[in-house]
Amino acid sequence: MAQTELPRNAVPIHYAVEIAPRLETLSFKGRAVITISVEEATSTVVMNSLDLEFQSAELGGNGAALSGRWAIDAERQQVSFTFEKALAPGRYDLAIDYRGKINETAMGLFVTRYETPTGPGQMLLTQFEAVAARRFLPCWDEPAHKATFTIGVTIAANETAVSNMPVDRIDRSEAGLQYIRFQKSPLMSTYLLFLGIGDLERLETQAGGVTISVIARRGSAFKGQFALDSAVDLLGYFNDYFGTPYPLPKLDLIAAPGAGGFAAMENWGAILYFEKVLLLDPQLSSESDRQRVFVVIAHEMAHMWFGNLVTMSWWDELWLNEGFASWMENKATDRFHPEWSMWLQSESARQRAMRQDAKATTHPVVQPVPTGAQADQAFDDITYRKGQAVIRMLENYVGEAIFREGVRRYMRQHAYANTVTDDLWSAIEAAGGKDIKTIADDFTRQPGVPLVSVEQAQPQGGQVAVTVRQDRFGVDEASRQPLAWHVPVSAVSVGANAAVSKALVAGPAPVTIPVKGGLPVKINAGQSAYFRSRYGADAFASLAGKFADLPSVDQLGLLYDGWALGEVGFMPVASYLDLTRRTNPATDTIIWRQITETLLSIDALYAGLAGRAALQAYAARLLKPVFERVGWDRRPGEPDNAAVLREDLIGALGRLGDSAVIGEARARFQSFVAHPENAAALPAAIRQPVLRTVGFAADAALHETLHGLAKTAVDPVAKDQYFLALAAARDPGLAQRNLALALSDEPARTTSPSMIARVALDHTKLAWDFVQAHLSEVNARLDALQRYNFVPSLAAMSTDPALLPALRRFIDENVPAANRKQVERFHADLEFRLSVKAKRLPEIDAWLKVNG
Repeated sequence: MAQTELPRNAVPIHYAVEIAPRLETLSFKGRAVITISVEEATSTVVMNSLDLEFQSAELGGNGAALSGRWAIDAERQQVSFTFEKALAPGRYDLAIDYRGKINETAMGLFVTRYETPTGPGQMLLTQFEAVAARRFLPCWDEPAHKATFTIGVTIAANETAVSNMPVDRIDRSEAGLQYIRFQKSPLMSTYLLFLGIGDLERLETQAGGVTISVIARRGSAFKGQFALDSAVDLLGYFNDYFGTPYPLPKLDLIAAPGAGGFAAMENWGAILYFEKVLLLDPQLSSESDRQRVFVVIAHEMAHMWFGNLVTMSWWDELWLNEGFASWMENKATDRFHPEWSMWLQSESARQRAMRQDAKATTHPVVQPVPTGAQADQAFDDITYRKGQAVIRMLENYVGEAIFREGVRRYMRQHAYANTVTDDLWSAIEAAGGKDIKTIADDFTRQPGVPLVSVEQAQPQGGQVAVTVRQDRFGVDEASRQPLAWHVPVSAVSVGANAAVSKALVAGPAPVTIPVKGGLPVKINAGQSAYFRSRYGADAFASLAGKFADLPSVDQLGLLYDGWALGEVGFMPVASYLDLTRRTNPATDTIIWRQITETLLSIDALYAGLAGRAALQAYAARLLKPVFERVGWDRRPGEPDNAAVLREDLIGALGRLGDSAVIGEARARFQSFVAHPENAAALPAAIRQPVLRTVGFAADAALHETLHGLAKTAVDPVAKDQYFLALAAARDPGLAQRNLALALSDEPARTTSPSMIARVALDHTKLAWDFVQAHLSEVNARLDALQRYNFVPSLAAMSTDPALLPALRRFIDENVPAANRKQVERFHADLEFRLSVKAKRLPEIDAWLKVNG
């Protein structure tokens, strides 16, 4: 695995960068004075560059004063500066004048545009992860090449600029311009550099000697109060947890209109968020929005330590950033909002990782990334969510206190430096003396999902001897090739208030675990380990009979494992459906969210089939009593998660064709249209599911009403909500109109991909054909993380076998071989989806005839 693509004969020490943007020409003028250390004599200095044009290169220092010639290698994204004589080892200043491009999608220096009450507005922002700093300045654009930075920018006098560090000085000119220079940064990787410019305002406070601010477009900063309060709480928590105080003098949370292939970016001291994951508008934002804001803030702030202070050496270790931030987002959220049950809520995301991990296209958590240009393929659910699950499993295995002390050692030992995964395991083992590397390596350096089966459960006096065996869970032949893990397995007697028994199951040999109490016994108690659990028919039936006695987390585990095993034929699909009938309407809201999610996924498989009506009728009958319990309107004192379930149920029952829900949604929408000044007509708590339901079931007249609201909306979040509601239309003719709208100049450019994806949910072939006919226009709206994934992801939603060869051709013809590995998973997803449709829907049809 490569650790660098650049020669090591010269390395950066400091970058002094001057930028002058010209938005009218989508270009900028740059000057970078780079202090370098020549490590061995050379006449050529090589660094990264992409889409930059050079005017001059002058080198001074260490007795030299030389002009350089440059040669650009576009394929390698590098520029070589060559001098007329060799440079002796020592320190030099290399001054480079150049020009660059301002992009219209989120990569490099980019512009995002929005409407204001007085006319168009725009913000200039940077997004450099994974390897886009090279679009902004010539640099050593690799995480291990840490350096310090000083940024200066020339902008209009009425604009505000923000970067990683506080402002050092401002010089104003008579020409209506101002020059802003920021303080010198600490040592950091290039991908963490940030610059933002626009008509901005801030909400600010002090906490622990740090200035914390929410920065947003003018007129909207007040919507950041919850974010600001949350950041204050989280800063104190993280300072304590990591044992290393946040090292910068300020922390800005910057809200950007628009969207992209990411929600936020952890630039050190200047975190970039898209508005919908940072700002809460009392007229537009729901409870699920509020919870998401806290979680995303916690994730990005955790990066200030995991990723920024201590950085992975190369992109194959990306999980050291993202897996840990994903784990910490839940840990921190659970600390401040235990009522949200965030570990339970995040199980859905872990299941996405397991589904990806159970196919031939999976990869290890620590995966080969041969070049920086291929780093974007590492940003997926395995890196984030499997990484999160493995960390939680290891913390549970060694104990919370020991794990935390290990993390603190890791921070102290490697601050401002770079690491590999083994550095973390060494620090944790040094803190507690318990061997975790063997377990950790099994789960991070090889792919796949362990399958732990209960072979026998034999009562013996006051306990049960539970014999388990390890195998591999996979949905295709390649993903079932034998592998072995050291798996921490826990087991508990249901309803006995007995202690949890634990064992380390290594390899395929059967292991017997003594469990206090009687039958039935549930394994993976608390769902703290990363594996699928399998029971024989009688054992599963016994657990199903005690379903109501299981803790919510184990109910959730039984449901997810039951459905996953049913999909591949390891057990009858009927076993999962039977569990849905046993679930009381008063059961934990998150259990009902799982059932709702799964029923909708089954419903999508029935697209175009006669059996869909029976499935929808069963699903609606099951969910309506739950909805009647939570009702349309939020009640004083109700749990926050009841409000989130309400959002899910309105949307689900609307998609299932429930006439009462669709009728009420239309009535509330029409009341809002007639009286938009009355906030109670369409309260924020249900605004989005009502709009989606209206858009889904819209006729031409309702569609036109929604379209009118979308065109006239000024707030960018409200505008997006309307356009995405439009795109939900189930009517094929309206869907075709929505695709054309997506590529018009009416929605924001970054909204277009979301609209197309929304249409593809119900009209995959229509969306696929449209994108093929407008591929260049669609690609122009995609950022780096969407570039190769977006179009194949549309086909993966299909139930049409004809799209499988079409997807194969598209990948072969449009995705470079170096970037194909990640994209292949969409082909595998579609293959599996078609297999489930063919093999399992007849089973569901049969079950519905008896139970529907």
